[in-house]
Amino acid sequence: MVHFPDEFPLDEVAKEMLMAVIEKKKKWERLEKRTLLLQAAAFSGLAVFLLYLLAKAAAFGTWGERIAWFFAAPAHVLILLLLSTAYWAAVYYKGKSEKAEDDFHALRCEIIQKSIDLWQDQEQWNGRHRLFEWMKREYGINLYYEQS
Repeated sequence: MVHFPDEFPLDEVAKEMLMAVIEKKKKWERLEKRTLLLQAAAFSGLAVFLLYLLAKAAAFGTWGERIAWFFAAPAHVLILLLLSTAYWAAVYYKGKSEKAEDDFHALRCEIIQKSIDLWQDQEQWNGRHRLFEWMKREYGINLYYEQS
């Protein structure tokens, strides 16, 4: 739950929209971290597995012997399956992350476009820049410009 400082007089609609944009930003960042972690795990695991395969398969002469050796050990297939699953999960979360980013930016732009309606009172309108600075400082959300 986000608590806005009392210095920002907000009505309920503005509060709800600002809380929603903060939650969407957090969701996007969480999915982005998960994507990067899965990508790192998949690619580093693949690198280690390939190094292992190169070191062990060098003892065999022909490609046919190497392939037979690879499939003779069920652990090789299991590791390959796990690496494929990690890569697929990274791709899946990358898609979810991009959708969350689009949702975040759409709501952020909507807040910017509706600023006049959300801060109708002259006192609120004059103080909104302090709120925008606070949002930028606390959450990294730019409410000044649509393009950021």
